[in-house]
Amino acid sequence: MSEPTISHLDNDQPSIEAMEFTGEESLDSQITPAQDLGSACVIGVLAIIVMLLSVKLHSPGNVYTAPGLLPFIISLSLLCMAVLLGFRSLQAGGASSFNKTFKQAVKSYFTDDQERRSILLIAIVVAYVVLVDIVSLDIRLPTPLFTFQLSGYEIISILVTTLVLRLFWKKPIIRCFIVSLLTIEVLASIFRYGFGILMPESY
Repeated sequence: MSEPTISHLDNDQPSIEAMEFTGEESLDSQITPAQDLGSACVIGVLAIIVMLLSVKLHSPGNVYTAPGLLPFIISLSLLCMAVLLGFRSLQAGGASSFNKTFKQAVKSYFTDDQERRSILLIAIVVAYVVLVDIVSLDIRLPTPLFTFQLSGYEIISILVTTLVLRLFWKKPIIRCFIVSLLTIEVLASIFRYGFGILMPESY
């Protein structure tokens, strides 16, 4: 009897015994104790902020119907987990290399152009929220058909949207302004004249 032929494809296939599963724990880029410590600090600070804000929410009834009860419980749970994570990272020596890891992370973050634009976008959004809350304008321009109203919200939104489009869309500033103007005015006019609602509602 002739010996069975072995295909060359079978020779190229690795044996099951030679195959070894590599999980996330075996990767070279493992999470270090210093990174765990940094994560614990960030989560803890955010949890405390949310807890404080939830306590300040007005409660029309008793504590069981308070709107800030659920955010407070979730934030308290996150704070406990952050404390546990920070304690374990300190036991593993995360404090010794925390400063070095933090400086490397900040340096790599700010050297990336995309990350820098993300930080700028966050700053623009924060400034936008503050300006909308502070600036209160009500400009009325009479026309033969109706009186056109222009609020501070619309002016700030047009300028901020133009800036964001210029940064990320990278088109000419005039084109960004026209797109922003049309979008904001159409949206505001629909709510003002169609639904009878001013944007934002506090105006």
